[in-house]
Amino acid sequence: MKNVTVIYNGSTCEDFACFLNDYPTFSGGAKVYNTYAVPGRDGELVESTDYLQNLTVSCTFSVISKQFMEMLRYIRKWLSGTGRLIISDNPDAFYKVLKVEHGDITREIRKFGTFTVSFVCVPFEFLLSGQEPVQGTSFYNAQDTAKPVYTITGEGFCTLTVNGYEFTANIGQGAVINSELMLSYKNDGQSINTDVTGDYEKLWFPPGDIEVSVSSGFVLSIVPQWGYRI
Repeated sequence: MKNVTVIYNGSTCEDFACFLNDYPTFSGGAKVYNTYAVPGRDGELVESTDYLQNLTVSCTFSVISKQFMEMLRYIRKWLSGTGRLIISDNPDAFYKVLKVEHGDITREIRKFGTFTVSFVCVPFEFLLSGQEPVQGTSFYNAQDTAKPVYTITGEGFCTLTVNGYEFTANIGQGAVINSELMLSYKNDGQSINTDVTGDYEKLWFPPGDIEVSVSSGFVLSIVPQWGYRI
């Protein structure tokens, strides 16, 4: 396989003398269902939810290095923790990695071997263009439901209105309302969850037209996080 690489947290596999054996495989991301047994009734009732399982992106890499085991230690350090995963033939999108699971290592000769890695991700393909802060009151979402991050600058009580729904917050000079994580915090990371009132899900951007406003005297910036459900 040529010209396809993995980019994780800004570094490529070529930076570590390794390359993809084959295109990554995608699994998971399936819709979650609840099942209930009813006494005296054959079969089970099935309830559909609006949630998806985590997405798993599995990769098999080959390593060529005279210092094979030493290079493998560097690779393991690189492929760890949370971060941003990009597949080079889809450079306009990325996946948010929740954890990295390392699989088997097969060493064929002294300086060559293969290993497997699974990236467990949020089941959503994020567009890089949706990570840039924007300002405005009217938007159009041509993708799937997005979960924006709102940054509000100002002082005092503020009302954020999205498609007619009002979310209130006590802003101390500046605050972030993260509708994806369902958290609110100051610019320094200090939580202000007890100083907000409202439903984070009502702040999401559904497909179609969106109207957003903020109380007079406050400045609003939005990272829309456009993208697609897997």
